[in-house]
Amino acid sequence: MLLFAAKSCIGAIQSHSGTSDDSGKSPSTASCPTRIADELPSGDGAELVKAFRTSNKQITLCRTTAGKLYYFGEFSDHREAGIAMSAKQTSGGFEATNSPYRYVIHDGVVTIYKSGTRIGQEELEDEPSPE
Repeated sequence: MLLFAAKSCIGAIQSHSGTSDDSGKSPSTASCPTRIADELPSGDGAELVKAFRTSNKQITLCRTTAGKLYYFGEFSDHREAGIAMSAKQTSGGFEATNSPYRYVIHDGVVTIYKSGTRIGQEELEDEPSPE
């Protein structure tokens, strides 16, 4: 358990500092929470890439063992089922699409677009434990 906690801390520090290899994975990563990995196609063994929260939502980014990145968005109180969507890492953050919606994480905010028109923006805080 101590080793797991140490790896989680190292992964969070490296993720925050932007240190990563060419694949976008940090050298030491934590597991994607099981309840989220279960919602991802081929999510068994997925790794946690980054997690955020807003005032009432939680965003978790996980990468499958096949290297596919997913964005999982949900209400913090779990009042509705969350939704998983394909994502990509960008030079400044992450982007996910669930047509006609697009979610862009950049500079500490998530911006939501519908059919190309911005419909919302929320400030993000790092979420160390997205359980």
